[in-house]
Amino acid sequence: MQQFIEFSLRHWELWLAFLVILGFLLTFELHIKLTGASPLSVQQAIFLMNREEAILLDIRDANSFSKEHIAASINIPFSELAQKINQLDSYRERPIIINYSQGQAHHRAARLLKNAGFSKIYQLKGGIMSWKNAALPLAKK
Repeated sequence: MQQFIEFSLRHWELWLAFLVILGFLLTFELHIKLTGASPLSVQQAIFLMNREEAILLDIRDANSFSKEHIAASINIPFSELAQKINQLDSYRERPIIINYSQGQAHHRAARLLKNAGFSKIYQLKGGIMSWKNAALPLAKK
């Protein structure tokens, strides 16, 4: 035990680095628990859509959605989500993947869905940009 204490005192920088990394990991996990949405890569989202019939919820404004969107996605702008969340009731048992363009609205959308009783909530990591960067097809209205 004495050697451990001596090592710790001599190499306090390692302990500080360890605590910082541990703090980041705990913060990330806590963030996922609080928002209720796990981040998904594009490949994971496609897998979930194909295997579990996940619903893609696009929370961007209607103008952005009409310019380009992922096929079969449902558009409910974040500003209207609280009022229109009942439109998603028929999908309550299916996974919901939140698609966004930028900002933190997807975290608030996930919280709204979680508070409304949805349990399988995910967010598309990088939003629509990650889909575009993967050179996957987009639909236009």
